[in-house]
Amino acid sequence: MTDEMAVEDVDSGKLTPLDPRQKAVLRVRSIIAGLVPLIILSVGASILERETGFPSLWIIGAGIVLYMATVLLLPERRYRRWGYRQEGRGIRIASGLIVRRETVVPYDRVQHIDISRGPIERFFGVAKLTLHTAGSYNSTVDLPGLAHEDAERMRDEIRSFIRHDLP
Repeated sequence: MTDEMAVEDVDSGKLTPLDPRQKAVLRVRSIIAGLVPLIILSVGASILERETGFPSLWIIGAGIVLYMATVLLLPERRYRRWGYRQEGRGIRIASGLIVRRETVVPYDRVQHIDISRGPIERFFGVAKLTLHTAGSYNSTVDLPGLAHEDAERMRDEIRSFIRHDLP
């Protein structure tokens, strides 16, 4: 890591945050991911009440509170922990709610670049930029939550840098 790419945080303003629409993507994913455990909890609590007489309303209520907290609070916090900064010869990507991960990808290590958009991302107009690098450990680096136009622009900039760097 060079001195230029010293550790910063998204909250300090030194990293570019993701597109704000990524919050909605994260929220929809939380809603979908939390439904299955909530349904399983509800069915299990109903079976427990039928078999033992323990009131299932308490268990289901706690599950709903946990589900709502996951849907309302976690997406915002996860969004705030992502950021990136394009620098002269590379890009720095920081993420992680509990475990902080900072990755610096030098452009001369990039072999190819993908832009992907699932149905939720397409609906909200965001995309994921994936950099495939030389090597085997962490050979792909993802940057989700970019405006589709920004992802295309970044892809084109990195691609032109790679072309200029070839002998």
